Amino acid sequence: MTDPADLAHAVLLRVAEFVRALPPDQLAALADGTAKLAVVDRTRRAARPAAAPAPAGVDADRVRTDLAAIGDRTAGARYLADLKLTVAKLRALAKELGIAVPSKAKKADIEHDILQWTVGRRLDSAAISRPPAARN
Repeated sequence: MTDPADLAHAVLLRVAEFVRALPPDQLAALADGTAKLAVVDRTRRAARPAAAPAPAGVDADRVRTDLAAIGDRTAGARYLADLKLTVAKLRALAKELGIAVPSKAKKADIEHDILQWTVGRRLDSAAISRPPAARN
């Protein structure tokens, strides 16, 4: 179909099918001008806006407190595993804890980063600040 009249007819038929399936509130919004139809070229990949991070589903302050009370990385890892968080929820938790994680990080990497910045840094700091053993 290259004739503009035929193309216009085909487009109007598709628009009519679309409009017929709209719920009454959307149809009313189109009629009064508060909504509009738009042409979206599906052959081009439009940049999608970044999705807002999902909430972690756990209380970040409680997790921070619990991890601060844990004395070793293994127990911290077990604690995080017991929360059974998805990758998205782990990302959200890390963000709430103020921990940056790479965008391509896998679940184990995110858990490692959370542990390093909560339990690990505290343990490393304690080890560094410990006085040296007395020499005889």
